[in-house]
Amino acid sequence: MTDPADLDIAQTTQAIASGELSPAELTAACLRRIEQLEPTIQAFVTLDGEGAREQARRLTEELSRSGPRSPLHGIPVGIKDLVDVEGLPTTASSRVLEGNVASTDAPVVAGLRAAGAVILGKTNTQEFAYGVVSAPTRNPWDVNRIPGGSSGGTAAALAAGMMLGGIGTDTAGSIRIPASLCGISGLKPRPDLVPVDGIIPLAPSLDACGPMARTVADLRVLFETLDGELRRGPDVRGLRLAVPGNPEVAGATPEAQNAVDAAVAVLVDEGLSRSEVDLEPFSEWDRPRSMPLMLEALEVHRSRGWYPQRADRYTEETLGSLRFAERLTDEKVETTRAPLAGLVENLMGVFEDADVLVLPTTQVTAPTVSESSARDDGHRTPVVRNLTRLCGPVNVCRLAAMSIPCGFDKSGLPIGLHLIGQNESSLLALGELYQLLTDWHTRRPKL
Repeated sequence: MTDPADLDIAQTTQAIASGELSPAELTAACLRRIEQLEPTIQAFVTLDGEGAREQARRLTEELSRSGPRSPLHGIPVGIKDLVDVEGLPTTASSRVLEGNVASTDAPVVAGLRAAGAVILGKTNTQEFAYGVVSAPTRNPWDVNRIPGGSSGGTAAALAAGMMLGGIGTDTAGSIRIPASLCGISGLKPRPDLVPVDGIIPLAPSLDACGPMARTVADLRVLFETLDGELRRGPDVRGLRLAVPGNPEVAGATPEAQNAVDAAVAVLVDEGLSRSEVDLEPFSEWDRPRSMPLMLEALEVHRSRGWYPQRADRYTEETLGSLRFAERLTDEKVETTRAPLAGLVENLMGVFEDADVLVLPTTQVTAPTVSESSARDDGHRTPVVRNLTRLCGPVNVCRLAAMSIPCGFDKSGLPIGLHLIGQNESSLLALGELYQLLTDWHTRRPKL
């Protein structure tokens, strides 16, 4: 019999509704998986095992009395450690916020609870979501590699079968990067659709909160709970796909680009149209898009009294980024405004004649832990620039985007398909079609 921890939300919803599986049994299966793998994967910063068992027990009793509340009734989920969960610490995985216990649930958590989800605990993030490594969490596909970030704990826990759904945040790819590197699905909604109250910000104008899961069908269930609105998808075969006329503008490895090209071919064979568009190299975005993020992050940390008052408690990487932002002059910032506006105009022009832009999610598959520590002359590590390069522009343009699995490299590491559009319904419909036609999303790491 399949371990319940290896099922997806759609499968468990059916099993729970039919009485084949109880919320208590499903939660116990996930907690067993956590007990087995957490010493290696280190996906959680706070695990509320006792609380999860009690939630599941109550939901099991309720199920027998009145049936399921929603498709999420009894589904174990993890919450990124930027998001308030009543009675649990919210530390942003940082010593700066040691002892900070949430007094109430963030609205996204309250919505999940109301739908009957079981909150397992808080998943690890890069400190204050300001990076892509998410140490000490490891990638379940190769524990010598990073899971990506900043929602790395959520992605790793999903890939390892520790939970069935999760909440992440995304400022420059923080949902999509770890989804790509860990072989799961992740949706970054447009800003303001999912409430960010009770969530520690990184850069407020760029932040978004969204769901992470193993399949796009599961993302839809989670997103409709978070968003509070049911959305009918469009006629997916009428969607117009756009790809760069020159694939080199993405700068992805041949393996990653070939996997994405093959995914597009699958969709075109189903009747979708494909056109080529002229895009500026994504490397041109690096400096201009980083300016607003750095300045907003500095303002957040100053306004909350964390920096410089608690400077000695930050990791070296976060502290270095805040100090770099302090040294930015008005003249330096001003020189990036016109280039950034031009890049935004170029990218948004894609959607005049297309519905979805298709790219690799990241230029490379999961780097090793040692590769991720390499430095050069830039103020951020090369791994940050490289992994955020294809994702960060989406946040600047206030678009929706999703990463789903579309293959593996020769080392057996997942490759992500990056779908970018002006609404979530199109992306979810397109992703569900692709996952009906392929089985990449069903592959699991050998744990």
